[in-house]
Amino acid sequence: MPTLISWPSRRTILKPLPRLERLYEGGVPEGAPFVGRSPSMEPGLVTLVPPGTGGVRDYADIMNRHIPGRILAPQPDTPLTDFGFGHVVLNFSGYGYHARGIPNWLVERLTQLRANGTQLGIYFHELFASGPPWSSAFWLRPVQRRIAIDLANLASYWLTNCNMAAQWLRQHGAAVPHRVLPVYSNVGELPMRPTPRADKIVVFGGPANRAQVYRRLDAGFWRWVLEEGLAVHDIGPPICTAEYDRLRESQRIHAHGSLPAEQVSQRLSEARFGLLCYPPQVVAKSGVFAAYSAHGVCPILFADDYQVHDGLKPDHHYAAGYTSLTEGRLSAEAIGGAAFDWYQPHRIDAHAQAFRDLMRASA
Repeated sequence: MPTLISWPSRRTILKPLPRLERLYEGGVPEGAPFVGRSPSMEPGLVTLVPPGTGGVRDYADIMNRHIPGRILAPQPDTPLTDFGFGHVVLNFSGYGYHARGIPNWLVERLTQLRANGTQLGIYFHELFASGPPWSSAFWLRPVQRRIAIDLANLASYWLTNCNMAAQWLRQHGAAVPHRVLPVYSNVGELPMRPTPRADKIVVFGGPANRAQVYRRLDAGFWRWVLEEGLAVHDIGPPICTAEYDRLRESQRIHAHGSLPAEQVSQRLSEARFGLLCYPPQVVAKSGVFAAYSAHGVCPILFADDYQVHDGLKPDHHYAAGYTSLTEGRLSAEAIGGAAFDWYQPHRIDAHAQAFRDLMRASA
């Protein structure tokens, strides 16, 4: 009979962990990169994903091609036996498992599995939400935070995508092996950066993220587009706003709708610029930024503040807004090349090798 494991509900004193992956200035993680191996079935591996589609599910599907196993999208009524009792990998983003981001049922199930001796790995795509006092995220944050702490203490090992999340997990979670790897592109990666690039700007991603981008585009941006002969290509589900409809009707943007990954990859490999509105301190978790970088696009990032995070330097790995580009103070070619180089140490095969190494280290 397996030994019952007791998991404390609150973390007290933590010793620093030596395995935290910090990114150097050029974007290379500490420690030599691992060489990928051919895929092999991990015995008893079950990968947990949120129900439905999205970036987290895409991440898990791609990883499952490199480390094959069974993918399960659990619900609160999913029998415990469906989770398996060998090795479970959880792709965690709270809102994927509960409408308000508080999947207490998931913590209960994983606690039972750990008590039965199951090895549990967690990729923390998200920790918890934040927002202004009038938002539900503000009031639910303490509960979401408690769930993230509980999961961090249940993990046999964990991975996450940015140093801000890693520092928090080191402070509140169990002292277990871990890695920090910015998320990879879900729409393909290129072995070499293609040149030359066409006079195209891509706005790619989900409706909410793209809508934020369009709200940032002022008259100066559209004047630059006209003067330089640029074309804005919109890729993703339609945005239900009057502003978006006006952009389409005026033919300021070429709306392509949702496209297969192969077609997205093709358009990104041709484009010169890619637009994104995202906080720099967590942009390493953005699948859109990863897609731009993996294809050597010059990312134009819209944010309220720009600092160096996860090896990403403003106006070097991305343009901090579009103004410096219009004034000729930045080279889109140089930025696209720097973003492409930053991406290389955390390609898909690096993630797969990290999972293999952590599985062995925590066995």
